[in-house]
Amino acid sequence: MMLAWSFSARTLEEIERLLRALGKHRYVREVDHRIHWTVDRALADLPAFAPHAQAFAARRSREKGLEIASRDPSLWRSATADEICAVFRAFWTPGETAERYKQALRAALAETGLPPATHEPFDASADEPPHPELILLDWELFPVDELDADRHRGALEAMEEAGEEVDASAPVFQEGPILAAPELLDGAPGGELREDFFVWSDGPYSYSDYVFRGAAKVAKLAEPPVGYNDID
Repeated sequence: MMLAWSFSARTLEEIERLLRALGKHRYVREVDHRIHWTVDRALADLPAFAPHAQAFAARRSREKGLEIASRDPSLWRSATADEICAVFRAFWTPGETAERYKQALRAALAETGLPPATHEPFDASADEPPHPELILLDWELFPVDELDADRHRGALEAMEEAGEEVDASAPVFQEGPILAAPELLDGAPGGELREDFFVWSDGPYSYSDYVFRGAAKVAKLAEPPVGYNDID
């Protein structure tokens, strides 16, 4: 079962620092961030996104049967943390430029023929997420039995103190919030998120909590993250 931790990150600067911290700490085995083709299309006048938008347009010309509204994984591309942060800056920085990108995103999504997502920003059901999600943020931590006694001492001690039952060989998966059209279009009025940024994690609670607290500290957030065990 996955549990969520909320982070005191609402400004663009805080979110960027947090994303980079989550992707660079010593417990992370793999980072997998992805961007939907409609986002590349909307931001096609930016140098970081133009080649991807052009490549996808060429693919559509070649593959007449490509179902652009489907859940085909190839409709999302791998992205760096820098590219994800550039998406957030483009849509969440108030001003005329952001409004132009939002209109372009609406137009790209309309091409799919899918009904628009109608949930309030950051209020989508995790059990029935909207389609398409436009930004996917995923991390994988090392399983407990691959942690080094010295390099990863902090998490190992946290788990020992908690006395949790641990599946030592299972990798630990983490996911960012659902980021569909409502989040990119209306999720940050005035340049700040409507809600605290949150990340889901499975695996031993004490392991994830230790990692998240360390990431929040590296990101210089004002408060430590709040997890299930912190709620009265």
